[in-house]
Amino acid sequence: MMIIFTRLPRMNQRRRPLKLFIQLAFVIFVILFFNHMKARNMFIQSYDDHVSPENTKIVLKKDSYWTLKKRLNPRPERLVSEVNCQAIIEGDISHISYASKLLNRVDFKFVTDREMRKLAKNCDVFFKSFDYNRFTVTQEELDFPIAYSLITYKDAVQSEMLLRAIYRPHNAYCIHVDKSSSSDFFDAMEAVSKCLPNVFIASKLEDVIYEGYSRLQADINCMTDLLSYTNVNWKYLINLPAQEFPIKTNTETVKILKILNGTSSVESIYEKKLSHRRTSEMYIVNPWTLRVMGTGLPKKQPPFNVSIGKGSAYGAFSRNFVDFAVNDIKAREILKWTADTFSPDETFWATLAMNKHLGTPGINSIGEEHFTDRRTDGPTDAWSTASGMPDRRLWISTSVTWGFSEPKPKCHGRYVRNVCVFGLGDLHRLVSQKELFANKFHYAYQPFALMCMEEWIFNRSVTNSYSDLSYYRHLMNS
Repeated sequence: MMIIFTRLPRMNQRRRPLKLFIQLAFVIFVILFFNHMKARNMFIQSYDDHVSPENTKIVLKKDSYWTLKKRLNPRPERLVSEVNCQAIIEGDISHISYASKLLNRVDFKFVTDREMRKLAKNCDVFFKSFDYNRFTVTQEELDFPIAYSLITYKDAVQSEMLLRAIYRPHNAYCIHVDKSSSSDFFDAMEAVSKCLPNVFIASKLEDVIYEGYSRLQADINCMTDLLSYTNVNWKYLINLPAQEFPIKTNTETVKILKILNGTSSVESIYEKKLSHRRTSEMYIVNPWTLRVMGTGLPKKQPPFNVSIGKGSAYGAFSRNFVDFAVNDIKAREILKWTADTFSPDETFWATLAMNKHLGTPGINSIGEEHFTDRRTDGPTDAWSTASGMPDRRLWISTSVTWGFSEPKPKCHGRYVRNVCVFGLGDLHRLVSQKELFANKFHYAYQPFALMCMEEWIFNRSVTNSYSDLSYYRHLMNS
């Protein structure tokens, strides 16, 4: 016992310098930390003192206010911890392979419609769960509000993810929820809209049938509501399905639309056989299968001697174009005529755009010498049929990878109805596309793909990054 007792003090004496060193290091760390926080607070106070009133936007809806202040010290963040999204975006093949294998080992837990409803019933809880203030807003953006028509019918988790990616308090958002959607889904989206004062559910809901007139009517309903929405004097309207996701930030979108300067981005082509098949006979919805079917009954000729165009259901429409489509007598007659045609959402906008004699505003038509058949690169009869063809190069709304294109493009995901559902290997190509949005993603299919796109667009937004705009200027000047 004596031996042990006499050695203990010696061991303590040897450890004393180490103990003193640790204590000193801790004191130095504390001093440096508090000096850093003091300097940071002084910087923030100085920053706040120089924030102009123009950097604060208040959006009013009924008696509620939503105030956005310019976010301090925005910086890129890693939102996805399991994989390196930056490496995936850059096309790192080895890491894409690693992430693909990891998909089968990660137990993804997604918020259900019922859980989303419960979260959004308490707006404080909703905002803590989903950060809607994680961006900066420039004066240029405040001066150029955008309206969105969002068509959705399921998966509140993906609808909310899209809404959050495009949300800014000075824009306006109409959400059309399919009348046949589940009550949990409708309640979830309604609860989300009530937490955000510039987001609302369409006043009239349709039971949307794929390839039927109800799909087009859903957009018309939201457009009508947005034209009547006096709180925001929006400049352009973009319509979206919930499976799209932005590949341009709000800042970039504003800059691009300002370059378009009132010109709408509408896809419009003329293919006689295709248009004839869609409009030569009357179509109805089969009440048993809920699918559109031909009746064999001939369809009368369209009004005002218009040629029927073919294009996308989605676009970026100037306010004047939207007002014309919804309220003009000729446009309303054409809309009524399309009610019993096949997939009128893909013909109505295109028809308004390609018939110059209608006087549709916001259309940049091209000369005959610039228009060729997209399949043969040879001359087309479109010019002799239609009174004006919009410049197809200006359709920059949505990037879609079609399965029937020749040569067939590479899809690293899977094809559904001939449209590529994007996978991890597609992201590197997508982020360099010129379009505003990419269609389509499924949140539960290769989930890291959509998660990494969310991280990428978030980091570009908070750092206010934007791509070279010379491509869009060239389009308008050529």
